[in-house]
Amino acid sequence: MLTKGDIIGQLGRLNIANKVVCLHSSFRSFGDVQGGPQTLIDAFLESGCTLVCPTFFYLAQTYPARTNYLNNGIEYESVPEMCSVNYTGDPSQIEPSMGVIPKILLDIEHTTRTKHPTNSFAITGKDKALLLANQSPFNVYSAYKAIYSENLPAVVILAGVDFEACTPIHYAEELAGKSLFRRWAVQNGQVVEVEEGSCSDGFESLRLMLARLKVKLRLAIA
Repeated sequence: MLTKGDIIGQLGRLNIANKVVCLHSSFRSFGDVQGGPQTLIDAFLESGCTLVCPTFFYLAQTYPARTNYLNNGIEYESVPEMCSVNYTGDPSQIEPSMGVIPKILLDIEHTTRTKHPTNSFAITGKDKALLLANQSPFNVYSAYKAIYSENLPAVVILAGVDFEACTPIHYAEELAGKSLFRRWAVQNGQVVEVEEGSCSDGFESLRLMLARLKVKLRLAIA
């Protein structure tokens, strides 16, 4: 069974300590961890890491009757009416597919959630303030942009999930010149327009091209 000490030790040996960690995870992939997901979170934070985890909430999406933007990835007239949930930022408003670690992270005292109603991120750690700058409904990946603009050492960890869960690839699309899609959501009782990366179904096809950047790691008991 992995202990917090085991995890802290290996984060140091793997040169992950003191970095921004964009974590996309299935907690089960870590095996038996003494104390559960909270132990894993504590190990990252005590290693000086800043955690960035997606905390998306799709039920806030709405489809108002309006003219489509060109090349916006959806035909609104073909979408049936839906009863959207009003997004308030409550910690319970998170997709189950995000996993247990982001869900627990939202309830930690020093965690801040970005304000995007459908594609928010939970951020905690020493570089949190830098990563929260310049967020807006039309700047969904502001945390990733801050990593680059501030030249922060960072890693992307995919733990038990594949490339379809790798949200930073959407930011790579934006860097490559792709305009992000426009969507609408219900937030604090109002319909708001936002930008999103949307579908990631094709990301697995990048596996071979990204092989030279990938390092496969396994946490082990000391």
